[in-house]
Amino acid sequence: MVETPWGDAAELRTRKLRPGRGTPREEAERNQRERLFAATVAAVAEKGYDATTVADLEKLSGVSRSAFYRYFADKQECFLAAIEALAGPALETVKAGLERPGDTEAAKQAFETLFGQIVAQPAAAKVCFVDVYAAGPQGVALVDRTIDAFEALLAQLLDQTPGYEGMPSEIVRALIGGVQKVIHKRLYRGKEEELLALAPQLWDWLFLNPPPPGPLKAPRRRPRKAPSFEERQAASSQPERLLRALAAVVSEKGYHEATVADIVERARTSGRTFYEHFDSKEDAMVAALDSASQKMLAEAMPAFNRAHDWPRKIQATQEAMFTFGVLEPEYARLGAVEIFGAGTRALEQREKVTEGMELLLAPGYEVNPDVPPITAEAIGGALYELLYDHVRKKGAERFVELVPPVVYVTLVPFLGAEDAYSLATQ
Repeated sequence: MVETPWGDAAELRTRKLRPGRGTPREEAERNQRERLFAATVAAVAEKGYDATTVADLEKLSGVSRSAFYRYFADKQECFLAAIEALAGPALETVKAGLERPGDTEAAKQAFETLFGQIVAQPAAAKVCFVDVYAAGPQGVALVDRTIDAFEALLAQLLDQTPGYEGMPSEIVRALIGGVQKVIHKRLYRGKEEELLALAPQLWDWLFLNPPPPGPLKAPRRRPRKAPSFEERQAASSQPERLLRALAAVVSEKGYHEATVADIVERARTSGRTFYEHFDSKEDAMVAALDSASQKMLAEAMPAFNRAHDWPRKIQATQEAMFTFGVLEPEYARLGAVEIFGAGTRALEQREKVTEGMELLLAPGYEVNPDVPPITAEAIGGALYELLYDHVRKKGAERFVELVPPVVYVTLVPFLGAEDAYSLATQ
């Protein structure tokens, strides 16, 4: 059975406390909640969140149905409570490394200890980093709150480190995103053992990102005006109209709430037409992500090829990518925010795109051979977090505001702060 932070799932029923006056009520309640949390981790690890039922949790934990509903309204509430119970000790591990301001060695040790905990408890870690998105908007909100907490701790560490004081919050957020991406990828691919060797590399990458010498704002340019949704639909083929309609519906309702009926209504076609092109909503989602990535590359690669040197190629490519987001806001939100609720196939599609973009960073290792090998992958995660946070808070219409921080975070490990800042703000 599955090992959890609350014990082996196969032994949960044997941990039941005997009822009676000798067992304090608080202790009995804690025992039942912990057995339910352990059962949640084990059941989700074996069956997935959607297939797990309250009956599964009762059977594994030995907690009665009446007791379950005394603590939780439903499976989702229990699931999210279990994740919060797992996130608390992780935050405490990092906090312990910050108790002595300026002691970066203690902070590094805490960072590596956290990675060791993830590797030691892969089922629990996967619940926190991967399966949490299956809980819908509430799961995403919990992820956002947890990232906020880790962002505050990293900001505290950087403020305590000479040369890193006053780091802009968007850069701190990006750095957390880079670390999260590396962990997430290893967990959902079942390669968590790689994280032990990657932790020191990620730590070194964090400190290749000094604060920019000035504000990360680009000169004002006349923005490109996006054609309306209807205009873009009119110029598209029937499959493309369905995919863009899916992107629009999912952006409004979320992946789980969107239906094929919603999609065909927005595309002004029929269910029969939908199923002539796609086997399911999931197939259409993967196809939409692929279409979006191909359209984005069609905007970005000519810009990459036109520039004269590698740093300017990166700057021009990223500006073109975010211009695409302005022109196709539905696709931008789909790939930035809604993708997490769509399952493993959608995440694999994201990985294909990000791994392709990481190849564009390969010449940077010639510019600075001393950067850690994980740098390109971490940068991909950092940029994705900037993208996600911006779309969530401001929408895709103001994507051009992201170009300076994105270019800076991409280039600073290879070029240093001054040169990266110059290119980011030109």
